[in-house]
Amino acid sequence: MQPRLKEINQSSTSGSADRDLPAISFDEADVPDEAEHHNDALIITLSIRNCLVKKILVDIGSSVNLVMLETLKNMGFSEKDLVQKAVPLVGFSGETKQSLGEIVIPTFAGGVNEQVRYLVIDGPSTYNVILGRPWIYEIKAVPSTYHQSLKFPTPWGVQDIRGYQNIARDCYKNALKPTAASPT
Repeated sequence: MQPRLKEINQSSTSGSADRDLPAISFDEADVPDEAEHHNDALIITLSIRNCLVKKILVDIGSSVNLVMLETLKNMGFSEKDLVQKAVPLVGFSGETKQSLGEIVIPTFAGGVNEQVRYLVIDGPSTYNVILGRPWIYEIKAVPSTYHQSLKFPTPWGVQDIRGYQNIARDCYKNALKPTAASPT
């Protein structure tokens, strides 16, 4: 006699509150007017510490949330406000940069205000802030570069933050420009 295999089909191990989340979906009506073929990054604008911060990259490839030191200073912070914590950050090509520290800043998105932990880095950047997987997960967001949109549940329903393709394209062009230290 052959033993019977018991089929186990477990859904999420999270609590029942997560099961009550509204469905998030995208359709062709969500595609931006610039429907031409593109591979633009998802660049958004949010209120961070009551400052309107532009050029925020939503990056599912980033394991941390980053804020540039210059952006922090423009928001009224100083290096004294950082919790000293040097974390090595490894870039795409393997280069390593140490963070200056970390800071928790209220970040407002679509009616939801979250205390977001950012690592702070100094140096030139195309972006002011990079929101990575920790923030995306925390607000239960679903980003879509194709739709140039970030959707997430709130007590008031699904919120939609639209990306700015023109800014994304400008950031891309600026990232490709050689720096003074780059060989010509």
